[in-house]
Amino acid sequence: MAIRSSLFLLCIVVASGCTGDKWPEPPPVDQAKYRNEYAELTKEQQETAAYALSLVGAWQLPEGDTPFGSDPGLPIVLPAKAIAPHAGLFRRAGNSVSVIPDHGVRLTREDGTVITTSARLDEGPPLVLGSIHLEFFPVPPAMMFLDGRDTDAPALKNVHVDAFPIDPRWRVAARFDAYDSPKTVKIATTRGTVNDTRAVGQLVFRLSGQEFRLTALGEPGSNEFFVMFKDDTNGSTTFSGYRMLSPKAVASGEWTVLDFNLARNPPCAYSKFTICPLPPKENRLALAVEAGVKRDPMARGYSE
Repeated sequence: MAIRSSLFLLCIVVASGCTGDKWPEPPPVDQAKYRNEYAELTKEQQETAAYALSLVGAWQLPEGDTPFGSDPGLPIVLPAKAIAPHAGLFRRAGNSVSVIPDHGVRLTREDGTVITTSARLDEGPPLVLGSIHLEFFPVPPAMMFLDGRDTDAPALKNVHVDAFPIDPRWRVAARFDAYDSPKTVKIATTRGTVNDTRAVGQLVFRLSGQEFRLTALGEPGSNEFFVMFKDDTNGSTTFSGYRMLSPKAVASGEWTVLDFNLARNPPCAYSKFTICPLPPKENRLALAVEAGVKRDPMARGYSE
């Protein structure tokens, strides 16, 4: 009896070990709530696409004076339907930007304010030139950019975001392996800048019998990780650059969910005039993730 009892206990120990090695399943979802979340993803992507598709230009603004107008020989060229050949100049001093119209040129802000002499543009509503809206924004450490968007752009007449059907196999449990302390990593952008970004650890998960890791970025106090990833669908059914996920933040050693059904495109998937971070080199998955938002075949986005 003692021998039989020992063998029985040994079987329990072995079985427990095998069970402990089994990768956990993600927690179940409320289907109605989940479909609403999926619908919100589509809505958010449509808004992102609409903004990006409206862009007609993006310019880095150097220190000093930069002329603008519809004359093709100027540093900043805007559509002729919106503005005179020589409309004025932008004057940058650090993060301060002013506009000085040419004689006889009237410029208007979004709130209807008319500018005939000089005005600060880093303060107050953006400029409006017909259907063209001009906005300035700084990019650390010392760059300033101007974006122009056309609210009457032809591409806005048919904004459509396509996605793969929801498939539960692309919703997986992921263990968070935190670094001993967050790392500062260099993240390049689509406009050639490089930003110091906080990497907090790696998300470890399994798909198709293989183990994968993705570096997670995160800010102190945030309840989400930020993950950019590439996979074998890029350039065919999905955007050639990458897609993004925002899984729930957890403590080191705990489990979160990577739901590739909710993978979304960055703005640069729809326009080359946007500015987007680019994924860490190690975030390249050697599999085809047929889930989440697809590419827009009509969009002319960023291309590596």
